[in-house]
This record gives sequence, C-alpha cells and structure tokens, in this order.
Amino acid sequence: MPHRFGGQFTPHHLLTDYFEYLAVNAPKNMRLERYGVTNEGRPLQVAFFSSPENLARLEQIRQQHLNTVGLGVGASGTDPGIAIVWLSMSVHGNEPSGSECSMLLAWQMATQSDAGMQQWLKNTLVILDPSLNPDGYDRYTHWYRMASNTLAHPDPNSREHREPWPGGRTNHYYFDLNRDWAWATQQETRLRLAVYHRWLPHVHADLHEQYIDAPYYFAPAAEPMHDFITPWQRLFQTEIGENHARYFDANGWLYFTKEVFDLFYPSYGDTYPLFNGAIGMTYEQAGHGMAGRAILTATGDTLTLNDRIQHHLSTSRSTIEMAARNAKRLVDNFQDYYRKSATQPQGEYKAYLIPNATNDLNKMNALCALLDQHGIRYGRAGAEGISAKAFSYRMGEAVAAAYKPDDLVISAYQPHSALLQVLFEPEGRLSDSLTYDVTAWAIPFSFGLDAYALRQKLEPKTPYKQREAPKVRLAASPYAWCVHRKSLADMRFMCALQQQGVRVRYASQAFSLADQQFDPGAWVINRADNADIASELDALVMAAADSNNVVLHAMFSGMVSKGRDLGSDAFKPMHPLHAAIVYGDDVDDNSFGHTWYFFEQELKHPVTAIPADKLDRLGLDAYSVIIFPNGNYKLSESVVNAMEQYVRQGGRIVGFEGGAKAFAGKDGFDLNTKETTGDSTDQNTEPVYAHRERARLSETLPGAVVRAEADPSNPLAYGIGPVYHSLKTTADVYEMPTGTSTQGVWLPNQFKSYGFIGSKLRPRIADSPIAFMQTMGLGQVVYYVDNPLFRSMWQEGKMLFANGLLF
Repeated sequence: MPHRFGGQFTPHHLLTDYFEYLAVNAPKNMRLERYGVTNEGRPLQVAFFSSPENLARLEQIRQQHLNTVGLGVGASGTDPGIAIVWLSMSVHGNEPSGSECSMLLAWQMATQSDAGMQQWLKNTLVILDPSLNPDGYDRYTHWYRMASNTLAHPDPNSREHREPWPGGRTNHYYFDLNRDWAWATQQETRLRLAVYHRWLPHVHADLHEQYIDAPYYFAPAAEPMHDFITPWQRLFQTEIGENHARYFDANGWLYFTKEVFDLFYPSYGDTYPLFNGAIGMTYEQAGHGMAGRAILTATGDTLTLNDRIQHHLSTSRSTIEMAARNAKRLVDNFQDYYRKSATQPQGEYKAYLIPNATNDLNKMNALCALLDQHGIRYGRAGAEGISAKAFSYRMGEAVAAAYKPDDLVISAYQPHSALLQVLFEPEGRLSDSLTYDVTAWAIPFSFGLDAYALRQKLEPKTPYKQREAPKVRLAASPYAWCVHRKSLADMRFMCALQQQGVRVRYASQAFSLADQQFDPGAWVINRADNADIASELDALVMAAADSNNVVLHAMFSGMVSKGRDLGSDAFKPMHPLHAAIVYGDDVDDNSFGHTWYFFEQELKHPVTAIPADKLDRLGLDAYSVIIFPNGNYKLSESVVNAMEQYVRQGGRIVGFEGGAKAFAGKDGFDLNTKETTGDSTDQNTEPVYAHRERARLSETLPGAVVRAEADPSNPLAYGIGPVYHSLKTTADVYEMPTGTSTQGVWLPNQFKSYGFIGSKLRPRIADSPIAFMQTMGLGQVVYYVDNPLFRSMWQEGKMLFANGLLF
C-alpha cells in the first residue's frame, strides 16, 4: 500500500489487489471469487473465510445447506452445521469506511492470528464483499485524493469535505444500490443476487455510514417491522445488538438502536435478507462523504477515518462471534423458516394468478425474469377452474377469478414464500406510520398486469415457458406493418427503427384491420413512407421485431374495416427523438440517473446531458425534447424565458417531480399549486416540539400506490388504458389543468390507495393531476407530478414517461 492503513483512502484496484494477495498467501483459510464486473469494468468479488477443514469442503457445505432448506438439487442430505455470515461493505461509494475496514478484517480472518477468530471460524463461514459499489467508491476516493490536503484537515469548510455533484454514493448510473435488492435493475445487484442465492446466508450485515454527528447505529431496528419478520429474527437481532453494546460500552463509544432505520420496505440490504430467512441488519457509522480522513464534529471532537474503521471492525467481529456461538440455533431456525414457508405460508393469499390471454407477452416475460432472479417458483395452471375468493389488482376489489391451462400461477407454498408475498401483497400492515421509505409496491401494480391474489391454494401443474413472438413468414411484401402498443418492448422496437432511418407513424384513433383491433398509439410502418429504403424495409422491421420480441402484423391493404384508413391524417408521423437531460447542482443525482439509465439500457437510445445553469446560453434547436429530472431548481428569469421560447418554437419540455415544480406558477406555464383549504394546524394536544416529527406525518407521503384514471385517447395514456396505478412519492399537489392543457392521468375525487398517505394530505390530492400536457405555441410541456422512473422499479411508469417523450 502507498499509505499507512487508515491514513488515506485506498483506490479500488489496490483494494482488489490486497484481497488477491491474501488469497495467494493464505490459501488454507481463504478463497476469492470474482462474480462479475461493474458498468465501468471494475471487478466485483467476494472472499470466503473459515477453517482449513471447512474450506476444503466448501462446495459440499453449500450444497448440503441448500438441500436442507429445499433449495438444492439433491435430496435433503446431512446438515453441515456451519453458520454462514455475509458482510456487505460500502454499498454507498462515499461511505468508504466499510471497504477500508474490509482489509483489516480480511487479514485477521486470513491469518487467524488471534485465538478468538480462530475459534469462531471452526463452525462459521464468513462471506465478505469488500465493495458492493466499486464505481461509486472510486468516484469518491479518487476525487478525495485529488482535492484533499496532504495533511488531514478537519475544518468542515475545507474543500475536501464538500463533495461535488453527483457524489460517489451511487453507481455508474447514479442508482442507490441499497434500494435495488428487490427490483434488481442494476448490473451489480443482479450479479450479487446470483451469488447470494447460491449461498443464502444465515446472517447478513450491511455496513454503511451516516452523518458526522450521529453515534453508531446497530440492531435491533426501529418499527415499523414487517409482519413477516419472525419472532426469532427479532430476537436474534436484539441478541447481536447486546453483544455489540458490550464492546462499545467497554470502549466508551456512543451508539443507538431501535431508531430511524425500520424494516418494512423490502429492497434494502437488511430487509431483503430478512425476507429470505436471514438475520438481516444495517450498521451505520458516522462519516459519509463529508468526513474525509478527519473532521470536527458539533461537539468539537475530531472524527478520524481510523475511528470509523475500528467501529466497523468491532461490529463485524461481534457479528461473527455471535454466529459462531449460536451456530446451531441459527441453522435450526433457518431450516424451520423454510420448512414453514413451504407448508404454512404466513400471508392471507395462497397463490397469485396472471392470465396469459389478457397480459402482454413481454410484461409476462419481464415478470418471469424477476421471479427467476429471486428464486421464486412458478408454473402453468395446467387446468381450467374458478377461484371464488380472489383480489383483482386492476379493479381493487374481491372477484371470482377464472383460470385456464396456460395461465401463470405462483403458489405461496414454496421456500421463498415470504419474499413472494411481500412483493405481491397489495398493502402491508404498518405498525408505525413514521417510516423510512415507500409503503406500497405490489409487482402487479408496477407491471400494469391483469392479476389476481387468491385466498385458496392453487398449485401449478406444469412448467411455464417464457413466450416468444411468432415469426413472420412473407410470401410478398406487405402494404404496411402494424404493432400494438402494450409494453416498453414496443417502444424499443420503434426507437430501433428510427435509428436506422425507418419512418414510423402512430394511430391517433382506434382502428380495425384484418382480424386485429388496434387502440390509439399503435405503430404503423407504411411502405409508401419508406420508398427510399423499400428493398430493406421488411428485413429492418422483422429484425427489430425479433430482437425486441415484438408481435408484427403484416397488412396487405390500407383500407380498414373500422376507423380511418391508413392513409388518413389520423396516422401521425413520429418525429425522430433527439433528447437532452439537464444536470447540475440543482438536479437530484438519483433522478438524473434513473433517466440516463432508461435511455441507454431500456430504450437503447442516446441522450445528451446538458448543464441546467447554461440553458439560456446553449443552442437548443438540436433537441426535440429537454428533460428536467427531479431536483431543487432555482431557474433564473433568463433560463425560464429561454425555455418558453424553445417550446413556442416547437420544442418539448418534460419535467417530473421537482423538474415539473420548477415551472409551477411561472408566466405562460399551466402548472399551479393547489391552495390549502381549511385549518392545517395540528390538533395534537401533546407538546408540539417533542412530537414535531409525528405532527408532520398527517401532511406527508413517503410513497404509496394510488389508483388513477386515464384518458386512453390521450397520447400520455397510449398503451396504458383507463386505469393507471401510480407510485406517488411527493406531497406536492397541483390544480387540475385548464385551457390549452389536456388531462392525461389524474386522481378522481374518490380514489383507492395502498400504503400510507397523511390524513390531511389525502383530501388535497383528490381531484389533482398525475400527468398532463400543455400546448404552448408550436410545442408542448409535459408535467409529471411524481417521478415515473423512480428507482426504475415502476414498469408501467416507463410507458407513461416514454409517451411524454414521443407523442
């Protein structure tokens, strides 16, 4: 190392080299496995530590462990009796003390130089991931080494304590990987989950950092805890916390438990393992991106990097110690968890039904891919029948659900029952409304699926295979190609064609042709529009359809049986998409990243990043649309004027959440804040200051699902239909649009919702817009009140967003 341990941040390549050095020099006590690379090409790796005897039969231990919980490839087998502990370091790149600590911890386990560690590893296998987010970690540590003084400078005003936008917290696409476990949108997450499910640890600890004046946090966690977290999991969290406290007490280190960090949202590094049977925990050390190597705290003390490393080292060792001392209890309770999951599922719903005939094949395939990622089993119904007791996600009420042999069925009687039910439950019970994150997220709402939750058992009879679009065989070139608009795959198809010079139209009205009924928004590719590439057209269209699994309909006449003919002005030309997205200090880095990722990885379409503070000095004519992600914008008058002129001359602004709010109340823009009515003061008789956090709850919305109405004829709702379940993440409320604006999606006066919405906020968001479009001169402004691309988890939101870009 070019520096003393704890004296400077370690570049990721040297962190990787150190683990490779240990693996070569301590082969009896350590194994190293590279499980992939990041978007920027940095290696992802996990290290295994145990006794030489255990490492010699490592694969046998893994197979026996999975067999005993019903997830192996063989029979039940002999229980290896080994406790498996997984330690995840620095999922947030600018919380680097976990990764720095990993080297010292790895050395102690690889050398087994102290008697305690040597004893613990006799019946414990430790899996250590030294850096879950190498791209973010290197972004932060490279910047810090460049910006910092030679000598550690603790003055908080110094440059080295003021990390610039976008910071190192996130991965390459500026995603928060700690909130991606369940949705598995990012490369790092998908690769890690594959390894995680190969091992399914008994204990998982996720090591983080928080702000500099906070004491250390460790388990037990705060309420609300999800009902599916078992008494055993709660108990052992407490026991581990008590062991940590013993060490912290001895050293006089401050700490806290049972506050702030709850266990409800399923996509964290503590909750996801809990819903897979583990003891999942978050550990939080003061530091974060502002701490550097040393910083003065509010009490006048100096927090050093070495302090942070030692605190993480203590909880890591304590976790291993507790697993070793309780290995049999951990193993027995883990097996009991999976046995009960397969035979006595906890939730009220016993199966989930997704009909084949009424759901788009690409949405079904995307659902299957996500289920496969989490090891959740599913299959074909294999028979016809009716479930008398079912909840319809689309209708939001109890119905009788009929099923057919080809329908997809997911039974709750399976090893991963808890995770399945948490991901599919319409609404979980909140034991405390003071929660850290989103409170509703059901996958059928997210995917826009026609789906049912059944209160009676239904087991699939045969395997379900992902569906492929039928191949087109032509005897002659068609007059036109038509494509239904159902999923994001259809958007990718259109973008792929446009990038190859193919001209595409969309139907502004419904029509029928041959044996197909097409809704507004359907794609039409006419031979007449593409005369200059007539010899290539069919091959281009079929290749794009094949690569995106899109169903093509070859039409040999332009005369329709219902509606207007293909040559009418009801079929509007799609103009090429030239998109720009603004960035800068005012822009939320996560939101920028969600949009960047959407273009590059989901639309497969380029996007240009332009600085928000220079919009009045840039030539904007090259862009058909300019996107304002969420943020806290302070747009100057000249920028607002420039944007208005851009729109009036034919451009389009798409703003969501704070990006829409940036134009609220501005002259010429139709977004107006809804005024508060009635008495908004808190009627709580308890002392206001002591309960100020709870007093604000009635006006907050941490994240809920709302059942909105949509106008299927409005371009914003193409491919979505009359009902849109929106993930609502902001408490900002606006007036219903008037004048030159067209309402696309809105909340009616009486609306169904799932998850927590403050009692005072709920009546305000009734009769308010979700998404609408304003005509301004020759262009448009599209407003999304919430972020339709939030964490890339809301699949139907991507359709809503793409519509705003294209139509």
